[in-house]
Amino acid sequence: MAYTQTDLDMAERHIAEGEQHISDQEIIITKLRIRHLDTEVAEEVLAAFNEMLRVHRHHRDLIAASLEGDH
Repeated sequence: MAYTQTDLDMAERHIAEGEQHISDQEIIITKLRIRHLDTEVAEEVLAAFNEMLRVHRHHRDLIAASLEGDH
């Protein structure tokens, strides 16, 4: 597949959004812990966010490598 700078920009946006979701989820977990509430589901969501961020970073790296190869 031929990638463009637009693809790389979108991947970077997805990474930034993912990082924000992780930060927000960590705050939620902290608030739950302060209230001595169960954090199991919130931690599972955080794990899913972290995995998705890993996928986004990998995809970004593939796009960047493809664009580097085109030059």
